[in-house]
Amino acid sequence: MNWLKKAESAPRLKLVGAAAKSAFRIGRGLFPATSMSVLLAAFMYYVWYWEVSAHANQILFAAVILWLFAFCVFLVFTLLSAVMVFFLTRRKNRDQSFEEANEVGGRLTSPYCIFCPFFMPFISTEIELLEPAFERRNVRKGVWNGETLHPTGRGRFTRLTRKITVRDIFGMTEISFNLSQPVNLVIQPAKGQFELVSLQTRASGDGYSHPEGDPRGELVEMRRYQAGDPLRLVLWKVFARSRKLVVRAPEPAIVEEQDIFVYFVSGEHDENSATLARSFLSALGREETKDMCFAADGAKRLVNDESEGMSDLIDSASHRDEGGKGLNEIAPLVKPAAMAHCFILVPNKPGAWLDQIRIFVEQYHIQPTFITSVSDKFMKSAKPETSRFKKLFFTQPAPDIELSEYESLCKLLSGYGPVQVVDVMTGASKPYTGGAE
Repeated sequence: MNWLKKAESAPRLKLVGAAAKSAFRIGRGLFPATSMSVLLAAFMYYVWYWEVSAHANQILFAAVILWLFAFCVFLVFTLLSAVMVFFLTRRKNRDQSFEEANEVGGRLTSPYCIFCPFFMPFISTEIELLEPAFERRNVRKGVWNGETLHPTGRGRFTRLTRKITVRDIFGMTEISFNLSQPVNLVIQPAKGQFELVSLQTRASGDGYSHPEGDPRGELVEMRRYQAGDPLRLVLWKVFARSRKLVVRAPEPAIVEEQDIFVYFVSGEHDENSATLARSFLSALGREETKDMCFAADGAKRLVNDESEGMSDLIDSASHRDEGGKGLNEIAPLVKPAAMAHCFILVPNKPGAWLDQIRIFVEQYHIQPTFITSVSDKFMKSAKPETSRFKKLFFTQPAPDIELSEYESLCKLLSGYGPVQVVDVMTGASKPYTGGAE
């Protein structure tokens, strides 16, 4: 029975540990002396005890008194400023509400204002938003600091917490505390340039194409150039005559209609895949995609409505730690005809969800099409800096995803089925062939 007592006491130990960490964080934030000032205080004590008291060094005596006076002045100013910032900021934002819907890459103008006493000498105020799904930018309004929020991740948010740090400019005194704001924010994935027609296996229309031609139809029609169109489709002769960019457009081919199953796997670095999933959702409800169904991690249901699918896609952000197990839970609800034409949108970084992919493929004996994504920012960050000057004087941020790591992911997925790589910046897509023999 000892193991049972240990199991029952484990949650209590976790709660005690979490409470201790929280108390230490709060106490450390309210303790006004920094580590540098503590070291200086120890050094000044050594100077006072061994030099001033023992040898009556008047110069060092004046230096110690001057440092103590400066520390006390900074401490008083820091305490007064922190008290003003805390109480005035809380009173200013007491009855404010913040409700808005936006998308990744958009901009939110927050009504939250933070008091910044710029008139206090030697004092600076720093503000940090603790929610990683937003990027915060200051908007100065006199003694008040407004802000704009730029979403970097999808999800539903009910509270935003800001860490406010008041310190002197020499770094000897510092007080930090957290202030929370109740919100109701719904952030959708960003819109992409990805064209669904380039990946789906069914099409319909009034055009006629050769039976052995491209399932999308021959490039016999023309339309104006749009952002994200491949440059190889631009009619340069037409541009030379009319100075207008025109591209070839595929004429829809008549093919047999097929059911399609699209599943979104949530995990680390899945925002680009969420952008692609939004492109699939935009096709739901149309006549040519009436038999397409969509599911996402954590939803535990199949949908064929864009609004319901978008809601499930947003909520999947809170199920990243499930490791894609929803795929095997929802699979029994999918029709066999749709399972034969399965698309799985995966993150562009390996994770625990790979085990669920393997189980899914082995259990249903199918080869789903895996859709992964890259971006220009990701590809540039993967290139090492070659300039010696920049290496010496500029710090290059380490990329979140190594190119070799992404290559190994694509190679591993290609062992289960075809892999389609989509550039979310341009909308260009191509099959992955690096893992082919």
